[in-house]
Amino acid sequence: MEVNIIQVLLISVLSYLGALSVPWFLGISGGWYTLSRPLVSGFLIGLILGDVSTGIIVGVAVQVVYIALVTPGGQMPQDLNAAAYIGVTLGVISVKGGATVASAVAIATAVGAVGTIFFNFMMLVNSYWNHKAIACIEKGDLKGLKFNHLIGPQITNFLLRVIPTFIVIYFGAAIAANIINLFPVTSFTMRTLTALGGMLPAVGVAILLRQVTKKDFELIYFLFGFILIAALKINMISLAIVGAFFAVLNFKYTTQTVVVAENASDEEEEL
Repeated sequence: MEVNIIQVLLISVLSYLGALSVPWFLGISGGWYTLSRPLVSGFLIGLILGDVSTGIIVGVAVQVVYIALVTPGGQMPQDLNAAAYIGVTLGVISVKGGATVASAVAIATAVGAVGTIFFNFMMLVNSYWNHKAIACIEKGDLKGLKFNHLIGPQITNFLLRVIPTFIVIYFGAAIAANIINLFPVTSFTMRTLTALGGMLPAVGVAILLRQVTKKDFELIYFLFGFILIAALKINMISLAIVGAFFAVLNFKYTTQTVVVAENASDEEEEL
């Protein structure tokens, strides 16, 4: 699968618009929490490369890995943006070349880990603009403050997102497209990538369950959904409807329990 400069440039610009601290595309909600989700980036990349279905398949697989990713205070354990645009793009190209989706997930995750280097370097460079902004405040330079607070950091973000993304995709596309020729499916490298890529989504789901379950017995809800899909072959839309039904029942039950408990407490106080 060949990619041209226009396609790579579009993907690179999207990686900037979806980066953390970029205000242009509806701020952090439209950028970081929307465009940088691999599910969304997979659709957009597939649209640009002319294969939406493959883009969504790879995007969904990568999304599961990062489904529980948390970035408290800007601390970045993985650069989701790099995984969403560089990783998913290379994954789509490699899958089109004959690689497995699991191996594409492993590639995207590795890119996300390496991407933290660029992110930390970008934060380091942006500290320069902070010092310049403070100096402008001390001098009462409002125009300089606006530039160093608004424009300067975005120049850094743009360059450190667009340039690495463009270079890696443009020069790495040929390698990703010929990945099967370099590493056949039966090779140790490809079997290792497939095995790792197959385990990573499970790790993402496990981390999510660890965060959303308060008690161990609540895992039964997850196991019930797993059985519906694995044993009864129910599709995701039907499962979502079943899950919504149980969520409503749980909400009504807990609400009634709280009301009854409050009424009982009020009656005890009156006595």
